[in-house]
Amino acid sequence: MLTAIGMIASHFHRLSAILIQQTHFPVSIPANWVSADDLPVADPYLKNWLLDTGSLTERLQSHCADFKVELIGQRQMRPEPEELTQLTSHNPHSQDLQWQVREVILYGNGQPWVFARSVLPQQLCEMDLAELGNKPLGKIIFNDSRFSRSPFQLLKLPNTLHFTDFIRATEEQPLWGRRSLFDFNQLQLMVAEIFLPDCPAYSKQSSI
Repeated sequence: MLTAIGMIASHFHRLSAILIQQTHFPVSIPANWVSADDLPVADPYLKNWLLDTGSLTERLQSHCADFKVELIGQRQMRPEPEELTQLTSHNPHSQDLQWQVREVILYGNGQPWVFARSVLPQQLCEMDLAELGNKPLGKIIFNDSRFSRSPFQLLKLPNTLHFTDFIRATEEQPLWGRRSLFDFNQLQLMVAEIFLPDCPAYSKQSSI
């Protein structure tokens, strides 16, 4: 027999599946990224989340009883020009690579907490990241010493309008995000994460 919490979580999971089906892929992210040193974050708690070099997946899991990854879409496609510039800045030869773009939503207790967009070399998707599906990318990256992370870039969006396909917020709440590159042998991949309104990064209270 389902508990009340289980029934509520089940309801949100069904709702999230409907929302995902209605979400246009790719969602993308506005290209307003700057170095973490150039964007002050007044709230020390939020800043700690934004600059935490550990696994975001594991930190989110510690704040909820039910964690889920929902795949919006993943396919081979050319990254946004600004993304490609970042990915090829240290290796011009990677201009010729093929890429996959992957977008997911990370849910805690049925609530959308994080929108994540990853740009992955096709070669890596056919090897170490094959059949990723609804598995958290972070679980693989942070359990493999071959991946090394570059310094963060940060982003502050003035409101939630870019993400209204899958969040119910209507207020003009600013959203924060972070992005970094990961080196893997001679390849680079990019992971960007936007903290949605219900994300525990905005509150010191645990959601469990």
